Amino acid sequence: MMWIREIGRLLLILVLQVLLFNHMHIAIWGFPMVYILFLINLSPRLPKWAELFIGSAIGIIMDIWYSSLGIHMAACVTIAFVRPLLLANMVQDIERIKDNVKGITIGTLEYAKIVVILTIIHHFIVFALEAWNWSQWWIILLQTLISSAMTIIILLGYDRLKQ
Repeated sequence: MMWIREIGRLLLILVLQVLLFNHMHIAIWGFPMVYILFLINLSPRLPKWAELFIGSAIGIIMDIWYSSLGIHMAACVTIAFVRPLLLANMVQDIERIKDNVKGITIGTLEYAKIVVILTIIHHFIVFALEAWNWSQWWIILLQTLISSAMTIIILLGYDRLKQ
């Protein structure tokens, strides 16, 4: 039953990303990518291979939608790989978390740190691979910072509403 709820949550997040958040942008600089919320909030009890598989599946879905040839998949697999390491280093008693990672289960400050770090990593990879050229590094940095700020505000606001 829990898996049905999680699949429904994933589908809702993806639909919201495609229909709502794709249209909320600041010129060419800011694009909120809230679909990473599902990866950030995955249960820490999942096997590592399952996290990587889910990350690649979400990335492929977004790549198909954006026609971006693996950019989102690379970013999603990277944050799916880094997330368990962050949780192990930032959360004291990770064993007590039974369900999803949320601000209420690990603490608001730790959750905010994890969201900020994973969002910046994800967005940097997306924009760096999209540009494929370091001659305009400042554009990659600017897009990463503005998009990350937009995404972080939405994700932390959502987590705050859920509490």
